[in-house]
Amino acid sequence: MKTMTASAASKEFGFYIDTVQHEPVVITKQNRPVAITISIQEAERLFQDHVDAGIQRGMDDIKAGRYEEMTPKNTTRRLEQFKAKLSNTP
Repeated sequence: MKTMTASAASKEFGFYIDTVQHEPVVITKQNRPVAITISIQEAERLFQDHVDAGIQRGMDDIKAGRYEEMTPKNTTRRLEQFKAKLSNTP
């Protein structure tokens, strides 16, 4: 993983963008890391991985019986529970 100062990234923007296409780049300011930049392809892959993991957790919850059907009755009960929690919060 490469590291560039914010100033260098600004001055050498073309090089910076080209580098990000191959590997993440850590941006530093005053000798401390302030950001990390990744390519759009890597961001899309990470986002899709996150979505896939969320779907898998949901499927696991369904298989384990950790779900509740969203009926008007259940929604009303959940809303009442939420309101009760709010009224008990200092």
